[in-house]
Amino acid sequence: MTVSAQWSETADVVIVGAGGAGLIAACTAARAGSRVVLIEKAPRIGGTTALAVGSIMAAGTQQQRDDGIVDSAADHAEDLAGVARGFGISDNADLSRLMATHAAEAVAFLRSIGVVFANPLPQPPHRQPRLHQVMPGSASYIHHLDRACRKAGVVIHASTAATRLVQAGGRVAGVEVKDDSGALRIIGAAKGVILASGDIAGNAALLKSHIGEGLDGIEVLNPWCTGDGHTMGAAAGAQIVSRTDYGAGELAQMRFVKPAKPNWTQRIPPFRSMAWLIKTALQYPPAVAVLRPFVLKFLTTALGVDRGIFVEGALLINKRGERFADELAGTILQDVGSHERTAVKLAGEANTPNLLLPRQPEGVGYIVFDERIARQFSSWPHFISTAPGVAYAYLDDYRRARPDIFHSAPTLAGLAGQLGMDVNTLQASVKAAMPERGSKALTGGPFYALGPIKSWLLVTPVGLAVNTRLEVLDAQGQAIQGLYAAGGVGQGGFTNTGHGHGLAWAFTSGLLAGRQASTAAQNT
Repeated sequence: MTVSAQWSETADVVIVGAGGAGLIAACTAARAGSRVVLIEKAPRIGGTTALAVGSIMAAGTQQQRDDGIVDSAADHAEDLAGVARGFGISDNADLSRLMATHAAEAVAFLRSIGVVFANPLPQPPHRQPRLHQVMPGSASYIHHLDRACRKAGVVIHASTAATRLVQAGGRVAGVEVKDDSGALRIIGAAKGVILASGDIAGNAALLKSHIGEGLDGIEVLNPWCTGDGHTMGAAAGAQIVSRTDYGAGELAQMRFVKPAKPNWTQRIPPFRSMAWLIKTALQYPPAVAVLRPFVLKFLTTALGVDRGIFVEGALLINKRGERFADELAGTILQDVGSHERTAVKLAGEANTPNLLLPRQPEGVGYIVFDERIARQFSSWPHFISTAPGVAYAYLDDYRRARPDIFHSAPTLAGLAGQLGMDVNTLQASVKAAMPERGSKALTGGPFYALGPIKSWLLVTPVGLAVNTRLEVLDAQGQAIQGLYAAGGVGQGGFTNTGHGHGLAWAFTSGLLAGRQASTAAQNT
């Protein structure tokens, strides 16, 4: 088909979604010589990537070699397969190998445009240190990718929503979009369209259809992810791959609420020089002591609580002062081999704290504990959260970096007053838990609380079926000409397990999709 007068704007490649996958796809395609238009329905670019902790799992990187780490894509793929077996979930082996094979390329690309990573960190049960943590935080990805895209000539339209794919001549030839004024127009794509619009977390109907019940009331990390790419792709004949081996209990995660206002560190532009300074300083113990609170101000806005604090006796309490769940119910991991873990169900999924939490007053809870636990969780091996780049976050880290969620008082009555809880109810909740907790019961003041804490839906394992060229597939497994998918919308069958694989897939699939679309034969 010849590009006709119906197009209000034309490009070689049109990309829907300006998160990590879309931005790297746009930059890659533009650097390969394609005219690229990138559209984003949110007012600002960044997507879920901008909200992430910032870790990428990759094997065979230059940073690993510089540290003397011998690693390979084959070992990474084997470890991923072992993790999937341990969790009892299926995986698309082709896509898993694709990510493992090319993740190092994505890391190299990001480093080439100015992104700085800490030295590779271990992430059990993976056999080698291959977790690459961005410095000082995920905003760095967006900052540098935005600059690289604009330098490469990418045209970016924010506050512009894709409404449908335009098909002509047996292929996807463009995208209909609506800007913030409500005006509709069509952007022609001579080579192809890449869907990089994220997952379905913000679409309740799609969640029920593809995940099932149990996620009502759970706050979405990125509410802009409403499955637009899934819906448009399906309308064009694409196959949606649902993960029946994931339930609501596996998808909802408890995390501390974000600060009411961004702290001053969040407003600092993530320049390369600053990232290098932080990375270099963190390699020396005296500097670590000075810079640790500074770096944790970036990271503790996105961290959850480790299960270990509940194992040692802490209680999950709601705004009324009630203990509303068995904190240890749900799924735990048990080591079954040198590189494998297995998921063990401890209770019915509906009784897990992360699913009961949204039903509490204001949908929040507090982690309540005593002086014994406070001392215990001040040093290794007892940590509140895993903090990539600075290893672990302890109680004092939260005291300094997140004073808005740190509470303490000499007595339970004083703590209840600070949190606005009923004193008698809180005291009764702690007393009622004593027989169950035995030697780990809460007894001696001062008492502490961390919170509010909420259940969040971070990402959803539902995507369009794609092949190893990131071409979108129809119900018969045939490629839909001119249509590609990357990131959350293109993870049909890929298993995102453990820290660092969500971003690894986003950047790797985006890089490859941009490369593939830019080399496609022009539709003339």
